[in-house]
Amino acid sequence: MYLLGIDNGGSDIKCAVYDLNGKELAISRTQIPMNIPEAGFTERDVENVWEANVKVIKAVLKKAEIPGEAVVAIGVTGYGNGMVLLDEEGKPVYPAIISTDERASSYCKKFREDGTEKKIFPYTLQTTWAAQPAVLLPWFRDHKPEVLEKTKWVMSMKDYIRFRLTGKVAGEITDASSGCLVNLDTRRYDRRIFEILGIEDCYSKMPKILESTDISGYVTKEAEKMTGLPEGTPVAAGYFDIDANALASGVLSDQELCLIAGTWSINEYLSKEAPREIEKKKNTVTLSYMKDYYIMEDSTPTSASNLNWYLNHFVRPEKQELSADEIYIVCNKQVESVKPEECKVIFVPYLFGSATHENAHGAFLNLTGGDDKSVMLRAVYEGVVFSHYTHVRKLLLNREKPKAVQLSGGAANSDVWVQIFADVLQIPVEVMEDKELGAMGAAITAGIAAGVYQDYGEAIKRTVRIKKTVYPRSEYAEIYEQKYRQYQKVIEALDSVWDEFRN
Repeated sequence: MYLLGIDNGGSDIKCAVYDLNGKELAISRTQIPMNIPEAGFTERDVENVWEANVKVIKAVLKKAEIPGEAVVAIGVTGYGNGMVLLDEEGKPVYPAIISTDERASSYCKKFREDGTEKKIFPYTLQTTWAAQPAVLLPWFRDHKPEVLEKTKWVMSMKDYIRFRLTGKVAGEITDASSGCLVNLDTRRYDRRIFEILGIEDCYSKMPKILESTDISGYVTKEAEKMTGLPEGTPVAAGYFDIDANALASGVLSDQELCLIAGTWSINEYLSKEAPREIEKKKNTVTLSYMKDYYIMEDSTPTSASNLNWYLNHFVRPEKQELSADEIYIVCNKQVESVKPEECKVIFVPYLFGSATHENAHGAFLNLTGGDDKSVMLRAVYEGVVFSHYTHVRKLLLNREKPKAVQLSGGAANSDVWVQIFADVLQIPVEVMEDKELGAMGAAITAGIAAGVYQDYGEAIKRTVRIKKTVYPRSEYAEIYEQKYRQYQKVIEALDSVWDEFRN
């Protein structure tokens, strides 16, 4: 008996098979190019995404050398927010919008200035950002009303993949709670929020919300023909990917602090309390997989996706003969060849969004004629870590410093990068044994939904293991602190000019 986890990330689509003790038998992954039809727009063809999911499911079953009948249950996770718009027949009426989309960034500013954000805060406990459905739907109302007229359902990407597997339309609580349209007290969409935002016609377009470990449906005959997963296999409702990663990191209380360095810089912990006044809000609040806890999160699309951009433009064209793994080995060696004190270049990791200004974008600063690609690459690694550090500092305003942090995402696969995290944070960094925590978290929820595990405690005890702990080097503490102060000054200085570039 095995569990299958599917993870639709902002960069990669992954599927993994695990035995009931969390051992990974096989994993398959693929990438779909991101479409950028206009500056700030990030989209993918919906059918292409589904076909990619079919591809990785079939591939992982073949690689694991198991029949589909051996899979006892399936779990799904994916990037939160963005959205997929479907008509009455379940067909997409517009490309899938990814969580890095910025087309509606001006609406966030408008909602702050006209009081809209403050009016919905008592229900959502959230402020807005550009890729939330609460912001995108008003944008579509004003710019593409014909799309909304055709729309029957507004879904997240992972809910859409589950729909294609089961034929059942449904939302899921952790994902839905992040979109600034759910009342976090009632755990349901709230008509008052839609009315305040001026999108009351969209209220009926939101699917019924399920709990994460509910069985949302069963694999259909059509999906069986495409994927090799047998008809009738249960599919769990699943998680927002920040929840899946935290769960697979073993986070079950408010003592841990979890970092995810993937497409997004996600930094989070569990809390039993959340600020009820907008003036006291410091971090993003969503509902967690643990019903008694909120997730306190500080995040932006400023993490490892910046490295993917660098590789695609400056490394892969010159290293076409190398595999993806070999390219990362080359990059790590280049970064290691430059000592922290030797790199004077600051990289602003805002290629796909900002932590400080809605119009900010990426930049290299302080480049000289003597700098080469190794220096630039180290600056990328460090800039990503500095962005995480900014978020962690904000989170630590509300809690004690943890004894260790749990790191996952693409950056966790690089020993060099993990060491930079430890040296900058000056906190031990625990790297989990499983590399694809999103897929593993999805598989865990499948196991709970199917009754393989009694609860989260049993599931984590059986499946989650720490691979290694990387300790900070005290001799680099002041060096990185000084570099981080320079990074902050650069961010502050640039914030005064971004609007001019926008205009």
